[in-house]
Amino acid sequence: MPIAWRSLPRRTILVALALAGLAGPALSLAASLDRPAPSRAAELRDLAVVRQEYLPKEMAFSPATRALALLLLERLERQAGSLSAAQFAVGLAEVGALTDNAHSGLRLRDPRTQPLARLPLHLLWLPDALIVARGTGAAADLAGARVVRVEGRSPEALFEGAKVLLGGNEANRKRWLCDWIEAAGILQALGLAQSADRLSMTLRLPDGRTVERVVAMVPAAGLAPIPDVPRLWSPEPMVGEHGWATALRNAGLPLYLRDADRPFRAVPLREQRALYVQFRSNEDEDGFPIARFLDEVRTRIAANRPANLIVDLRFDVGGNLLTTLDFMRGLAGSVKGHTFLLVGPYTFSAGIISAAAIKQAGGERVTVVGDQIGDRLHFWSEGANIQLPESHYSFRYTDGQFNLQDGCTGEPGCMDDRYPIAVNFASLDPEIRAPLTSKAYFAYRDPAMEAIARYLAERRPPVARPR
Repeated sequence: MPIAWRSLPRRTILVALALAGLAGPALSLAASLDRPAPSRAAELRDLAVVRQEYLPKEMAFSPATRALALLLLERLERQAGSLSAAQFAVGLAEVGALTDNAHSGLRLRDPRTQPLARLPLHLLWLPDALIVARGTGAAADLAGARVVRVEGRSPEALFEGAKVLLGGNEANRKRWLCDWIEAAGILQALGLAQSADRLSMTLRLPDGRTVERVVAMVPAAGLAPIPDVPRLWSPEPMVGEHGWATALRNAGLPLYLRDADRPFRAVPLREQRALYVQFRSNEDEDGFPIARFLDEVRTRIAANRPANLIVDLRFDVGGNLLTTLDFMRGLAGSVKGHTFLLVGPYTFSAGIISAAAIKQAGGERVTVVGDQIGDRLHFWSEGANIQLPESHYSFRYTDGQFNLQDGCTGEPGCMDDRYPIAVNFASLDPEIRAPLTSKAYFAYRDPAMEAIARYLAERRPPVARPR
């Protein structure tokens, strides 16, 4: 059975990676936060594991990108002992990112490499803007602001300069890139910032004013636990979070943002004569067994007979695909009307497989609504993590191939040869494009649900008037 695989590791992972050992002359935080840069011998021991264990096992490399990764590794070996901790972390990340595969690359799983310092805010990349989703302390007034420039660069230019740290499509890279932007020292190591301990930012506040602000890094130990990226969308209070201002208020949230800590839920919608089914995961979460939820949905459909289904996978970041595969295949056939399949930049991993299963089984009875999904239709997953002995970073290698566009039967690592997944050749391009833009987000609107309401209204039979 495939391992229970999620999108990428928790948000903590990349932030911790970015911050671990970044102290030095440029980081003007308290001395207690300083960590010495690794020695040449220590870095060479880590790089030997990358060369001898990670590169041979990683199947997402093409011959060309594997050759580039080896060249980059050779450069890191020559420079070992002369790099800052941030530069070493960036170099390792670039090696893994050359797979151009979202499931592959550098990870941080060891608690000894927790964050030291970071910005007192959380950034969020929406389809049309980079925004401040949360802020605390001196940055609390920035919550809800749009980022105009970082270190003099537009968000687009910043993305172009920093995307070398991550693999996958643009949606996946933007999802995780904010972790690096917020981390002390990383943008400086990339040559995108002047200082390790602060960033100069130009922001447009919610009231329309444009301000210039130098935002200093703060000790991470004094900040709330770092949430998964999708959780930042909702302003609902998080466990352990105190003193953080949010971009939105809690009142009046659209349906997709409510109950943010529930991984799956079902809500009847009378106006649309539909059952709204939302998945944020494809596996058991703490206190939420997914099998019980699947049974609940089946029971609701059988008892209430909704005409239509709205299946929201826009924040389904993955899990164990086999847990929900048969359920997803049967969804569209369980109602007499139409099934609307909502996807977006956070639809990832097992979430993509789920979307493909719904569309393939339902055919023309399923309409895809939303935005670009969070990965390509051809990707590598499965695999395992290899920990480096000195830095305690890990590399995730992948050895299971999915090709939902063309199929991969007979090719190395093809998951269709291991399990009866068979969800290929179903297009997940939105038939009704309805991205969650910053304009819609700040207006408490859901363009996808609005589009569905219009679709159903246009096809509703006219009511005969009495003569």
